[in-house]
Amino acid sequence: MNTKTRQAWIPGQTVKVGFLSLVVKAQLAATGDGLPGAFILTNAAGTQLYRSIPFNGVEKISAIEATALLAAQEEAAARATFRALQKAKADALRAAEISTLFA
Repeated sequence: MNTKTRQAWIPGQTVKVGFLSLVVKAQLAATGDGLPGAFILTNAAGTQLYRSIPFNGVEKISAIEATALLAAQEEAAARATFRALQKAKADALRAAEISTLFA
């Protein structure tokens, strides 16, 4: 096995997975289930979709499954954004309370 070859696992790039040459279509973040983030891949002709989790292999998926994966990713990103905004709002309120103590 050639371990010196580096592949760019970014959307639009072609990567070798076993004997398959696949095009990276999307990169999904880790979901918190202990596994690394996944990739949605397609063959060069664009007729078959695959999901790849690093060190866990590749599996064929349907377009419906790929759409569900992307929707779940968007949902998780929206939840993370909401939590970050709530934390920023709470931090701003605490900062305002502290500033009134020193005024």
